Parts: sequence; structure tokens; C-alpha cells
Amino acid sequence: MSMNEVRYNSKYKPLFRKPRTRYKIITGGRASGKSHAVSGALVCDTYNDDYNTLFTRYTMLSAHDSIIPEFVDKIDLLGLENDFHITRRDVVNTASGGSIMFRGLMVSSKNQVARLKSIAKVKRFIIDEAQELCDEELFNTIDFSIRSTEVDNEIWLVWNPPRDKNHWIYKRFFKYAGVDITHNGIVGDVEYIYTTYLDNLRNLDDTFIAQAEKMMERDYDKYRNIFLGIPVGYKEGQIYRWTEQPEAEWEPTRQTLCYGVDWGYTNDPSAVVRIDFDHDTKTVYCRQIMYEREKQPRDIARAILADIEACHCGSVLVYCDPARPEHIAELRRVGVNAVKAVNKNKAGRINYLQGFTVVYDGADIGREVEGYSFKHVPGDTTQFTNEPEDGNDHLMDAISYGAVTHLRRLGILNDDDVR
Repeated sequence: MSMNEVRYNSKYKPLFRKPRTRYKIITGGRASGKSHAVSGALVCDTYNDDYNTLFTRYTMLSAHDSIIPEFVDKIDLLGLENDFHITRRDVVNTASGGSIMFRGLMVSSKNQVARLKSIAKVKRFIIDEAQELCDEELFNTIDFSIRSTEVDNEIWLVWNPPRDKNHWIYKRFFKYAGVDITHNGIVGDVEYIYTTYLDNLRNLDDTFIAQAEKMMERDYDKYRNIFLGIPVGYKEGQIYRWTEQPEAEWEPTRQTLCYGVDWGYTNDPSAVVRIDFDHDTKTVYCRQIMYEREKQPRDIARAILADIEACHCGSVLVYCDPARPEHIAELRRVGVNAVKAVNKNKAGRINYLQGFTVVYDGADIGREVEGYSFKHVPGDTTQFTNEPEDGNDHLMDAISYGAVTHLRRLGILNDDDVR
């Protein structure tokens, strides 16, 4: 085998060496070169044996369009194109028989762990964009299945840490292990690799570096999270840290995206929110439209139609809690473009929304934001899960139904590169 030379930052050396630990946690901020180094290392590793690497993401709609081209680029860069056969889901080294198999952990809202566990000769399990995986038990199920006795087994987690410190990866591999997020080296059975854009400056253009420096001056916490890969944290257990601002002061470049509706009646208020979005700044704007008890669907419809007329936003989608299809049908009968929202994977929706700047106008939104918290770990009031407390979340749900469902349908990446 003869290949072209590609140089990586020395921090990535562990990716190219024989495994010394079971786990590799590859952490960093945006533009740190993680993806380039990981794909380059995996391409080189296919020459070592005829075993498989299982490369996953929480969702992977089309590996052929999104992931495989990056690996093909590394193959071409190394001058190894004659040694590989590329399919829609696999990169196969024809010289050795080793392959990289690209799969999604979730397909059509159902996990396919059982199918993945049945793949033969898997020596390495990788989760790319691991911040999207909020279910530790799903990870454990596959982790326990990587147990070949003939080769070294490895688990790689490649992630940009979200803003809060409640993600199970942070708690398991950093907080509970007593390891700083910026650590490089081995602790126990884990090898840590941490890089930022500052380790990759020679491959970045001046405009990107200027963008990072501007954010550092304007919002240092956001800069630390996005560009340095450091969770900034909130007060104990609080889920969101949003900014209150009157609608009159909102940026004029925003456009109305949709509405979100959470049903209520006697005990709970009906919550309606208009959601605007600025594509340039990735800012979500939330305007409280209704937060009242004992309101019928026709009352909700009147409030939405009046707001649509007042803001001249045309016929936009209204995402509703899917638990009441009869209410959705009634809204549609009176001219509201109501549809079912996605209400599965609440922890994943929260993680996605945390990656946007959110500005709101509405006293009840502010009250809910301040009280919206993660559940305590059973028996331990000092620790939190990644699931929210029930109650005090009607506007939070309405915002999630509208903003998350619609932005994901548009394929919008948040600041943590999560879709």
C-alpha cells in the first residue's frame, strides 16, 4: 500500500494507534478537525484486518448523501481510491476485507439496535454527533454487544457538548470520573481527545476566525460552548436560559415560522405561541398569544387568526399536540392550517432547542422558563436526569411543538450542529 501523506494535529495520534482503552471520547468545538481526523483514521484502519467498524448517528437519513462523501474525500486525498468499493451504506476495503458500515440508530422513530447487534465481525462502534443520543440505555445495549475475543474492541463517542451539563455523556465520562472536559490523555479505560478551532487554525479562513472572535466579545458563554466545546451550565437543574425582549425590539429580519399549541381546559391553560425565526442569526423568537383556562378550540382558532391578521404573516402551519386530533380537525374547519406536531423524544427536542438563541415576549413564558427544570435522580437531590419535570410546561411544550418540529423539517442545524 502506498498512500499520500496527510498531517493531523498531534492530539489525534491516538486515533491512528493500536487501541489502548475500550473507549475514546473525542470532544471539541466547531471546526476543530474532529470529523476529518476520525474519517482519515478509519480509512487507514481498514487495512489492518477484515473486521467491521459500525459508524452510527442517532438518525442517518442518507449515508450516501451526507456521510460517505466525507470518507470518499479522505480516500481520494490519501490516493487509495483503487483499494475501495463504495456502496450506499458501506465503504469496503477490497485489499483487506475490512469495512466501515454506516447506520442510523433510529429509523422511522423506531430504534434498530436489535438489527445492528446482529451484524457480524464488528470490532468498533462509533457514535458521531453523539450529543444527539440522549438515551444512555440504548448506548449500553450496543456497547455490551461489542465483545469479539479475536481483536481489540473499541467504542468511540464523537461529540460537541451541549450547553447544559446534564447530558449522560458529560456526567458519565467527565463529571463522575473527575475528568475535566479539556483533558487529553488516558483515565482508566477511557482515552480522551479534546481539540478546538485553535488547534486547526492553518486550515481555517480568516472570516471563520473573525466570526469566532466576534462571538467571544459579544457572548463569551456561547463562544466557550460553540467554539471551545465547553458546557457552560445554568443554575441547578434549569433547562433553558432565554432572553426576554418586547416584540417591538425584535430584529426586523425575522420572519414568522409557525405557531405552537398545547391543549388545556379546566386544570391546565391552553397555551398558544407564535414562533418567528431569523435564519442569519439562528434566533428563535416566541410571542405568547394565549395562556388561559376553559378555552374551546374555536377560541384558540380566533386568537390565532387574529394574530395572523395583525402580523400579516399569511397562512402558516400551526403545530398542535397530537393527543387531541378532534381539536386539530375543528381548527382546520374554521380556516386554521393546523397539523400534528412531533411529541416523541422530549429530551432530544430539548437538547435541539437548547442549541438556538431564544428571545421571548410574554410573562408566562418567562415564568415557565424560570421554573422549567430537569428531574432529580431518584434518591439524590444533587443530581439531575435529562428528563424535564412534569407541570409548569404548557408554553414550553407549545414552543417545542412548533419550533422543533418545523426547524427539523427544514433541516436547520442548531449551534451544536444537531439537526
